[in-house]
Amino acid sequence: MTREANGGPREVAVLGCGAFVPGFEGLAGWARGEPSPDHDAPRAELVPLRQRRRASVLSKAFADAYADALEPTGLDASIVASVFGSAIGEAATMVGLLDQMWGDAAMLSPMKFATSVHNAASGMVSIATENRGITTAIGADYDTPAMALLEGIGLVLARGESVVVCCGDEAPPEDLVPEGAGWGLMSAAIVLGPAADAPAERPRLSGLSDAAADPIETDAAGGDAAREAVWRNPNIGLLDLAVVVSRGESRRLRLDRGAGRGFGVRVEAGGGGA
Repeated sequence: MTREANGGPREVAVLGCGAFVPGFEGLAGWARGEPSPDHDAPRAELVPLRQRRRASVLSKAFADAYADALEPTGLDASIVASVFGSAIGEAATMVGLLDQMWGDAAMLSPMKFATSVHNAASGMVSIATENRGITTAIGADYDTPAMALLEGIGLVLARGESVVVCCGDEAPPEDLVPEGAGWGLMSAAIVLGPAADAPAERPRLSGLSDAAADPIETDAAGGDAAREAVWRNPNIGLLDLAVVVSRGESRRLRLDRGAGRGFGVRVEAGGGGA
């Protein structure tokens, strides 16, 4: 049975998109397929230096995608709501702490514990932007993009406010996932807002459900191991959505590459594209 996850055909507007993918200059570089060796690591310039020094690579990637999506919208970073999605969260930090506990019995770092929780990036970005809005963190395996969008769309429709939906995962620690099932670091963000308040040229999203949808087409025959690792990331669906929006396409898009339950969303390009 097909289920309308947002309760009906009501739509929301897409106000901005962003991404961090190692080796590419933001969403635009990834969408064009143009590598940039100057962008191998996230910079997290949104975050004050002191916080940035103790942040994980995943939290920094979240900060870059979040800032990339929010900057062109003109929204106030101190009040906008946010949803952060990650399949395994800060697993690398967590596994490191467990190794310490069961290994040399060294004194554990309270600071590292604070950055090992699933909502570490949510807290870091909220503190950095002095945000007073709603923020939450979600994990739903390969359906994380769909469930994060469901949460974001629900906030827009229920509260009439804009929401940044940001999803990502870093490469999983060794032995945490089966051999050959790992992935590469990536983070993507979409800013959603009330359709009634958005300009007509902004794209619209609607119909989030498990109805049949097609994934974005990619050149998997290129033999680029790093890019193929990104395609295996549990959050690739949100990056695919950002690419579709940036290209000004209208289509029904699957929010995973076949590993999830098949949730998709309808994208309608605005009059002027993205």
